[in-house]
Amino acid sequence: MRFVRSDTPEVSSSVASASVRASRRFPAFFPGFTLNALILLIAVAVSHFVSLRAAALLGVPVFLAWNGYVLWSLKFSSRRWVIAACDGRVYLRLLMARGSEPHVIVLEASEITSISIKTAEVFVYGPNPEYAEWLVIEPAQAIAEIVPPQSLSFLEDIWTNNSGNFARVGLLDGRLTIGWKWCHPALRLFLQQVAREYPLVVMAPEEHFELDLNGIWKGKGKPDAQQRQMLLRAKRLGFGGECAQRLSQYKQMSLREAAVYLAKIEQEEAGAGHAPRPRDDFTMQYPHL
Repeated sequence: MRFVRSDTPEVSSSVASASVRASRRFPAFFPGFTLNALILLIAVAVSHFVSLRAAALLGVPVFLAWNGYVLWSLKFSSRRWVIAACDGRVYLRLLMARGSEPHVIVLEASEITSISIKTAEVFVYGPNPEYAEWLVIEPAQAIAEIVPPQSLSFLEDIWTNNSGNFARVGLLDGRLTIGWKWCHPALRLFLQQVAREYPLVVMAPEEHFELDLNGIWKGKGKPDAQQRQMLLRAKRLGFGGECAQRLSQYKQMSLREAAVYLAKIEQEEAGAGHAPRPRDDFTMQYPHL
């Protein structure tokens, strides 16, 4: 395993020619909403202070040009790739890399013990679950032994932000894990492509679990120890924002206080060190978390 930048000739040529590649595709409104709103506001101001004709002549071409660019970048831009496989190597792009640091992980096929899918149904509130899925890569060697400490810390920190189940590469339970939200193709189809391209790579059985947080919101007291563990797991799986909203709604906290409370739970967990915790009922029920 090694780290390189995405603009190196090796990565650029490999990703461009890769027969197995996944990219992120946001809904069209997501990246274009802010500027579209600004264009609309300017057009309204021009129509009010100048004329409706002037607003149309100014606003319509800018609106069309901007949204044409957004649609093109979403569909064709090669910068949105997340993972690619080519010439016996797998390239994983860190979407949240810092500064000019190397932000592509390169794995030889021989360095991969297995690849699998992890899915979850998280009942944050009410009877309807939120679905999430991840691609999980099990390295042949312990990551802590081959990744520099600063990079290891960064991969672990990715799972502590509240960015949701985003298309990201992080380290979860010692395995490289990629959130598959807004990724194309579908995860199972991508795994089939990998299996055809690399038949010697083991495809491990799919992991599936449920996490029900509904019981946490009942009563006025703060969550007990087991419920705090559930909140921590939900936060690490990308549902920290939703948990903070429910804490604010049902536990008489502001959103800021709820966010601080979740961060405190995480700090307490980190302060306890990496010693194994007692296998309580929750751990027994959800052994993969």
